Amino acid sequence: MHESIRARRQTFVPNVLYSSMSPYTFNISSVLHEVRNRRRNENVANAFKLLGIICAALAVAGGVMLLVTPHRAQETLNVFNVAIVLLLCSVIDVALSFIIIFWPFLLCFWTCVCEVRNRTLLSLIQTAVETGKPLQNIVRAYASSCSYRYAAQLNRFAAALDSGRSLEAAVQANKGLFRYDIAGMIRLGGGASETLCSLETVSQDARHFETIRTSNVVRIVYLCSVVIWMSLITTFQFVLVVPQFENIFRDFDNQLPLMTTVIIAVSNWFVCYWYLFFPFFALLAAVALVYLILQTNVVILRPFGLRRVFRSTDAAKFLMVFAVGVRQRLPIPAILEMYSWTVPSAYLRNKGTKIRTAVEQGRDWIVAVRHAGFVSRSEASLLQSAQRTGNTAAVLDQLALSKERSQIRKDDLFSKLAFIPLIFLLGAFIGTFVIAMFLPLLALITALS
Repeated sequence: MHESIRARRQTFVPNVLYSSMSPYTFNISSVLHEVRNRRRNENVANAFKLLGIICAALAVAGGVMLLVTPHRAQETLNVFNVAIVLLLCSVIDVALSFIIIFWPFLLCFWTCVCEVRNRTLLSLIQTAVETGKPLQNIVRAYASSCSYRYAAQLNRFAAALDSGRSLEAAVQANKGLFRYDIAGMIRLGGGASETLCSLETVSQDARHFETIRTSNVVRIVYLCSVVIWMSLITTFQFVLVVPQFENIFRDFDNQLPLMTTVIIAVSNWFVCYWYLFFPFFALLAAVALVYLILQTNVVILRPFGLRRVFRSTDAAKFLMVFAVGVRQRLPIPAILEMYSWTVPSAYLRNKGTKIRTAVEQGRDWIVAVRHAGFVSRSEASLLQSAQRTGNTAAVLDQLALSKERSQIRKDDLFSKLAFIPLIFLLGAFIGTFVIAMFLPLLALITALS
């Protein structure tokens, strides 16, 4: 398959990629390395400055208290020690709460970092093509300003180019540098200008809709955190507060209102049969967890039950890779084999294999792609018309962008439809519980008066 691809397209920029590093590159690398070290040292120094300011403020406050009330020195020291312990406990509590409850923000942040790295690398490749500079030198200069682990990946990528490998082979040997669809597009199209334009379009489109994706994650995380805290508080109320409340009013021999009676009955039933709810809540928590992980694109998995949710974005990435192969006039089985090699999901890999098998058996590739669910019937008709006019690659690009935007809009609508009604539902539940617990107090006050 690789020989077929190499025979049908020009490889990346010729020998200019494999020249040795120039003194100018060494100078740029040393400057960027020095800038990174100074920035890291400044961040560490600022953190220690903040800690020192807090400790100094506590020490000044303690000294003032000792000077004002010297006869209560022991009490002042006790208050000072308690303040320090509370400060440390607060820091630890905030850190643990952030890690446990708001960990999807960390995944979202990591996704943003990966997207920025992908865009930067694509810009470097485009710069190397336009200026004729050795790509490995530019990559090494960029690596000097990156973190240690990512810099090691970039240096391995540059070493692969130095060893005489083409861009396709270097990307194949360093799979973690690019997203799977971008890696497939580069391996099929190399440094062709049309491929770089397609990659730039994909990168700009992702940048424009990045705010909407972040808002979706924020809504879902906030809703999950509210549900978790509400579940804990409700369990505490049902197990400890409601039984004591019922005993108090039984001693006064007052008749409880209907709403309060219903709440008490529900509480007693929940305490007796709580284990019936446990599988449901565990399944709901697992689905929310998996959905958040998949939404951040940190892991590309398609478990059963969530495959239709990500159908549009999966179809968009397939069509992007397929468009590059069609534009390079590669055989359809070779394009599909490349897609199967690059995609990390077994479910999507099997889809690509089924399409390739159908094409090798003589079926039309458009029909096979439609049966796989990547395009609809109307989109398949559009592709057939484009194939007759020789405009297949452009139509594939437009369909891919349309499906990616459709996925973003559907995710945004789903998060809003789930967020707003559930917030109102939780508010109604809290209001009902508060009113049901407050009504007997009015009846008791009236009876005592």
